[in-house]
Amino acid sequence: MLGPYRVLDLTDERCWFAGNLLAQLGADVVLVEPPGGWPRGYAHDAYNRGKRSVVAADADEVADLAAGADIVLHNDATPFVLDLGALREANEQLITVHITPWGETGPKADWKATDLTLFASSGQLAVTGDSDRPPVRISIAQAWLHASAQAAVAALVALEHRARSGRGQHVDLSTQQAVCETALSAILYAPAGLEEVQREAGGVRFGALMLRTIYPCKDGYMIVTVAFGPMIGPMVRRFLAWMNEEGFCDDETLNKDWVNFALQLQSGEETIDVIEGVMADIARFCLTKTKAEMIERGLRESLLVCPVNTLQDVLDSPQLAAREFWDDVDGIQLPGRFVLADRTPLQPLGPPPEAGAHTEELRADSGAGLPSPPEPLPDGARSDKPLAGLKVADLAWVAAAPLATKILAHWGATVVRVETQNRPCLLRGALGHRDDVADQENAIAWHSANANKMTISLDLSKPEAREVVRDLVAWADVAIESFTPGTMAAWGLGYDDLRQINAGLIMVSSCVMGQSGPHRDFAGFGNMAASVAGFFDITGWDDRGPAGPYLAYTDYCSPRFTVCALLAALDHRRRTGEGQHLDFSQMEAAVHLLAPAIAEMQATGMRRTRRGNADDHMVPHGVYPAAGDDQWIAIAIEDDDQWQSLAIEMRREDLADLDQSARRTRQDELDEIISAFTARQNGSGLMHRLQAHGVPAHYVQNSGACIDDPQLAHRGHFQWAPHQYARRAVIDAVPYTLSEAHSGFDWAGPTYGEHTFEILGDILGYDADRIAELAVAEALE
Repeated sequence: MLGPYRVLDLTDERCWFAGNLLAQLGADVVLVEPPGGWPRGYAHDAYNRGKRSVVAADADEVADLAAGADIVLHNDATPFVLDLGALREANEQLITVHITPWGETGPKADWKATDLTLFASSGQLAVTGDSDRPPVRISIAQAWLHASAQAAVAALVALEHRARSGRGQHVDLSTQQAVCETALSAILYAPAGLEEVQREAGGVRFGALMLRTIYPCKDGYMIVTVAFGPMIGPMVRRFLAWMNEEGFCDDETLNKDWVNFALQLQSGEETIDVIEGVMADIARFCLTKTKAEMIERGLRESLLVCPVNTLQDVLDSPQLAAREFWDDVDGIQLPGRFVLADRTPLQPLGPPPEAGAHTEELRADSGAGLPSPPEPLPDGARSDKPLAGLKVADLAWVAAAPLATKILAHWGATVVRVETQNRPCLLRGALGHRDDVADQENAIAWHSANANKMTISLDLSKPEAREVVRDLVAWADVAIESFTPGTMAAWGLGYDDLRQINAGLIMVSSCVMGQSGPHRDFAGFGNMAASVAGFFDITGWDDRGPAGPYLAYTDYCSPRFTVCALLAALDHRRRTGEGQHLDFSQMEAAVHLLAPAIAEMQATGMRRTRRGNADDHMVPHGVYPAAGDDQWIAIAIEDDDQWQSLAIEMRREDLADLDQSARRTRQDELDEIISAFTARQNGSGLMHRLQAHGVPAHYVQNSGACIDDPQLAHRGHFQWAPHQYARRAVIDAVPYTLSEAHSGFDWAGPTYGEHTFEILGDILGYDADRIAELAVAEALE
């Protein structure tokens, strides 16, 4: 898809993944290495495949390469200072992407940062782990991977803008903000008047009710979801019917009204002890089953169950094998294409290059000069919004795909969100409501995920409503849906049907497992996708069961992949006129974030699993108590100088000379010493004090602390947008700014059918009679 473009990857191990995504999409990605090359390892094996390598000793050599490039990725890893502005002056079409921990400016711009401290700053760490222990991170580092994926998105947004203006621009990306998205919607609770989310390993707490989700079984752990409403309630009853067959659930419990049970709890008609009894019964039942037995029944009857996969389970997945997901690289299986594109299939990437393997050919090629200017769009299509003029029919729901279209809407696309009150989006009914008023127009996650979108409410069971969808598709450049595979085709709205209406259509079908394979009908949400992708097993403490990252982790990882694929497909269409279908699996995308660990497991036999907050290289490395109730500070010591500084601050000069090996030997003792010191300290104050002395540390921020964070405020991360019901709602922003583009949200997620008449009349050109016919047919809601 991105064959015409060259990318200079000036990053180190932390951000190689950004170039990897662009290489998967077909770009010519050149890894710029220092003399002697970057250290080789499993991250190099995973994320530098398919790239060319050049050695550059100074900024002048980089400038020569940048003269013929389209995109430069930089995270301050070069051993010399690089002036990105000067590179753009020499090549006005160049897009430079600068990935930093906190953003280029602001009160924390020069602070030290590690994976642990970035997660502490983001709201995610505060809500992950056991309530009786410190917050816990995902044991395989993730923060820079989130930033890398967002960097690839930002580069493609800027590339789209270049097609309108003929000019490049600068991207300023904050890793802290990129991680913040993984805490949705907990990070929005404070300004919505809600109590902070309390972390609960293996479940979610709603006031006095702890909804347990993780249960041990014969050969590991399973996720079993008990929840309510018109969609989930029947699934719960089917699971209880299975338990009833085998004597683990009585008839009275089975025949409860599981659709309206939440309302009955609120009214007092039902009590919490019923749910607690059901969870106890599920715990006994699961111990009689293997993971395979539960998966087989779950797929057959559409139950909300899934395994807690280990990394070995992921590697052995029959679903991934059936979809030919893995690339064989010198006998090691590594994650392959992250999307199935029918017209421009993503090709397997070859082995990573040797350092400087392509230096001579690239130096010879640098004389080619500037890339050919793109064909600017007509004057009327130019805008300070890079995606202005892009038309999107959004038939997705819940979070993963809607968060992708949120990015499109943010940058100026016209996104028409189709929904139905007969099957309300779960974001309207769950994940928090302002002031705890459970009105569907008052849902904070809906307000955020659907900001800047127009909405029309259609009853898609009616043929007249499906005709409206066909007309929307005829208007649109992009259609995106996240129904169970086969649903759209059964309505006559599959890709083969819709491309007859619009040959240039880019259609995305997004679901947990993808549109094919033995597990394609898997019924589940983002927390379950995170579990089957391996994230639950690697989050928690080694002496306890899996905790899992907060809530629907893959729902927040996968939108970046979706947008990358979409924008690349649109770029290809601009050059060729071809539309295509993109089959997107949220699980497959998320597995890329674990690629180095999967490579390591095959090479060494060592399988990564949960290990609290321990780290391979940094010691001490942990989350320590601060003064006050449930107050914590994350501290990560990268080298001996930082340890000496911390020891002096603790007035333990007797420990200051301990090297890394000695510190690891005495790790438990040192953790106790640090805990005794930090427990007397104000967490926020100690954070500033340690950062002033060059120690990576950050107070563990919940929603309220994130809202008050001066760095996030400086970056404009939380934006207030108008809303018909809520008056004004808080929206979390994208984690990057574009130097030549407008940024911001004009309105929060709309009310039901808020734009129905604008869509039918102004966009589709329906007259009053046609609209009246739809109303009479009850196609409109």
